[in-house]
Amino acid sequence: MSQRCDRCGKGPMAGNNVSHSKVHTRRRFMPNLQSTRVLTGKAWVKTTLCTRCIRTAAKQPR
Repeated sequence: MSQRCDRCGKGPMAGNNVSHSKVHTRRRFMPNLQSTRVLTGKAWVKTTLCTRCIRTAAKQPR
């Protein structure tokens, strides 16, 4: 499963872990992806969406 949102394309981002001694080590910030069903036309399609897109889709008129 790829770590990309099917709607907005959000993917992993890079950053640093910063310890108490201020030592920086690289890390990845993964998006919060959920497998959901989305109504497309008259059919339900199973997609992988980030939680931001799920919240936005809930506000769309049906």
